Amino acid sequence: MIVLGQMLAERRRSLVWWSLSIAALAAIVGASYPAVRDVGSQIEQLVRQLPRGVLELMGAGGGIASPAGYLNSRFYSGLFPILLLVFGIMVAAWTVAGAEREGTLEPLLANPVSRTRVALERFAGTAVLLAVLTSAGTAVFVVLRGPFELASLGVGRLVAAGVGVFLLAMVFTALTFATGAATGNKGAAIAAGAGTAAATYLVFALAAFVEFFRNLRWLSPWDWFLSPSPLTGGWTAWAVWPPLLVVAAAVAVGTALFARRDLR
Repeated sequence: MIVLGQMLAERRRSLVWWSLSIAALAAIVGASYPAVRDVGSQIEQLVRQLPRGVLELMGAGGGIASPAGYLNSRFYSGLFPILLLVFGIMVAAWTVAGAEREGTLEPLLANPVSRTRVALERFAGTAVLLAVLTSAGTAVFVVLRGPFELASLGVGRLVAAGVGVFLLAMVFTALTFATGAATGNKGAAIAAGAGTAAATYLVFALAAFVEFFRNLRWLSPWDWFLSPSPLTGGWTAWAVWPPLLVVAAAVAVGTALFARRDLR
């Protein structure tokens, strides 16, 4: 796993800073919950006036002052996934297409190593980096759920939420990787991952208001993760198996096309 090890070694410093930033952000969100809970009745009165679709979009269907509703609305339904997506898409776009554009991929392939191995190990490295960032945010809530007064959320549900948001980010990361590997175009890779993430979120957001999008909601990875949220529903097959199938298919197709095309 030399290619994987080299990739992780090159990104260890940025990984440390990203991990610390996400952990600090999670700590700020968690430490703010007691203050929100103390004025929970006032917040709930305001929230009840919002349309049901808005509550579903916020992930606060169970009440925004409850531990699950608070973490969903403030962290897991938007902020945390977006940070993981930014990092995952950035790294995945570099793995093949970015390195090819920089001129560092061809010297690597001049060594006795196959294209398939390079692609798979670099994608595995991307997955490892994302897993570390997800663990950094999840660990804060698991370790400090007592001081944060989030003890009613079991460790199992917090871990399920961490795994769910990791798989959500991996779906769009895999699409970015596959596009870059197949085309060698870094811009196209970023556009594929970020564009698909935005489009599927739009479908998920509008599903509560528009019948047409409601019929397409099951196609959105955001729906797989948030309906229901792992913080309220625990482990669900819908949040695990569809993302895994999409990731496996995207990586297989991207790697196969990369092994057969000419370098740009």
